[in-house]
Amino acid sequence: MKAESRILILSVVLLVVSLLLSLLFGSVNLSPSELLRGALQGPKDSEGFIFYYSRLPRTVAALFSGFALALSGAILQSVLSNSLAAPGIIGVNSGAGLLVTISLVLGALSGWTISLSAFLGALLSSLLILMLSRKIRASRSTVLLSGVSLNYIFKALSDILSVLFPKEASVSGDFKVGGFSSLSLVRLYPAVAVIALAAIVAFTLSEELEVLSMGEDEAKALGMNTGLMRALFVVLSSLLAGAAVSFSGLLGFVGLLVPNGVRRILKGERRFYLPLSAISGAIFVTLADTFSRLLFQPYEVPVGIIVSLIGGPVFLYMVIRGRK
Repeated sequence: MKAESRILILSVVLLVVSLLLSLLFGSVNLSPSELLRGALQGPKDSEGFIFYYSRLPRTVAALFSGFALALSGAILQSVLSNSLAAPGIIGVNSGAGLLVTISLVLGALSGWTISLSAFLGALLSSLLILMLSRKIRASRSTVLLSGVSLNYIFKALSDILSVLFPKEASVSGDFKVGGFSSLSLVRLYPAVAVIALAAIVAFTLSEELEVLSMGEDEAKALGMNTGLMRALFVVLSSLLAGAAVSFSGLLGFVGLLVPNGVRRILKGERRFYLPLSAISGAIFVTLADTFSRLLFQPYEVPVGIIVSLIGGPVFLYMVIRGRK
């Protein structure tokens, strides 16, 4: 068995372990027997209520948000041939945050409305970046810089609305931090369906993504319509990130750090790059969310803060090492 296959199997085992830890531990810890009894009997007693209305939705949310954000980042980094490309860097997340703030100012308070606003904001920001790049025939680095500029613009507009309408936009504060509290399985269904569909398409086109990552000239020489394929992958990336952000809030660094770490582990082998990035992202967010529940018990730290505390120093290390 090749080393890459062993790494993939090990990552699946770690994912199962992280999911079990997420289901067992929290403000009220469950033993394995209590967890099994609650899952089998349904929400008839305290164990079943905790399992079905707290742990299971939260674990599913952490699993799919980490999966989607890491996969989105891996696609963007391959398409733009830039290890700093990620949904949080090129404006996808901030576009979602802006539309959520706008919807709150207009009086929308339901979870469905907020989720739909986040999804549409992420998609529209990605399409705007794509249109700009096609209009001016921008290079991959120019696309990245355009996304960074839009990122700051969207954040500034969102902050202006929060200042002008502090009462209406106060709910967006939790969304901007990122977390999985007060989620239900029903609210997750549409986003999970979008993530699953986009992931299937992305995995199916993994060979085309590998060719595109080789460079514009090489891909064209092999007969690829690079403009069309790049547009398709950007849309897939925005679908993944937008669906994840719609219920998780603005989790930063996942789409940036995880694909970079996977790339270092695989050492040039691209065949397992997308699936290993997605699985590793799910492990990272699930463990971070579990840790956020246990760090200051009985209080809870939003998982977005934990992810930023981990991601900030690692990102700084990447920048310093890159300059060297």
